[in-house]
Amino acid sequence: MDLTRYATASPKGLTRTTGTLAALTLGASLLAVPQALAADSPTTRQLLDQCGTRSVDLCEFHPQKYWTYTGPRHQVGSTAYNCGSQTNQHRIDWADTTGTTNSVGVSVTATAGFWKVYEVSVTATYGHSWEVSHTDTESNTLNIPAGSKGWIERGTSKQQAEGWYELHFPKRYYGHYIWYVNNYKSSGFNKDNPKAGYVNFKDAKMTAAERGAHC
Repeated sequence: MDLTRYATASPKGLTRTTGTLAALTLGASLLAVPQALAADSPTTRQLLDQCGTRSVDLCEFHPQKYWTYTGPRHQVGSTAYNCGSQTNQHRIDWADTTGTTNSVGVSVTATAGFWKVYEVSVTATYGHSWEVSHTDTESNTLNIPAGSKGWIERGTSKQQAEGWYELHFPKRYYGHYIWYVNNYKSSGFNKDNPKAGYVNFKDAKMTAAERGAHC
C-alpha cells in the first residue's frame, strides 16, 4: 500500500488551491516520506471510501499521466468445428464485457465516491470520457476449412490514467489531517476510440481428441 502522511496540524484555513499547490510542490518527495507502520495507517480502501462523504473536507484526484493501448488478446464466443469434407461457414455469436480495474484492488462502481472524483478529474484534464463497464455484442461468420476448428480473438481498445488522491480530514484520522494515496492507476474501455482494438478470425486443424469429441 502506497500511503503518505502529510500534515499533523489542522488544515483549517487552507484553501482548496493552497492545499493542492502544497502537494504539487512536494512532488516526488511525497513518495520518499517514510511509510507509516501498518497499525498506524488506514487501508487504501478505508481512505478511498471516505471520498464523497461528510467525513472529509476535500477529496481530489491529481492525474499525472494518460495513455491508450490495446488490451491482451482473448477469445470471444465459442469455438466452431467443421467435421465436413469442404470449407463451411459457421456463425459465432459473442458478447464481451470490459470492466474498470485499478492498481489498488478496490472494486470500482459507478456510484463510488472516489470513482466519481477520478472520472471528473481525468475527463477535465485529458478530455476523454469514461464508463465503468462496457459490453460489445456481435455476430461473425467464419469460413472454416474441412477438418478444422475456428474461433474469434479480440484485443479491446482501452485507456488508462495514473495519479494520486489527496484527502483532507476535519479532525485527525489515524493521527493525521491529510493523507495521500500515491501511484493510483485505473484502466477501462476506450469509448472515445472503440475501433482502435481488433477482432481476428482464426482457424487450425482439429486434433484427434477434438475430432473424437465433436465429430
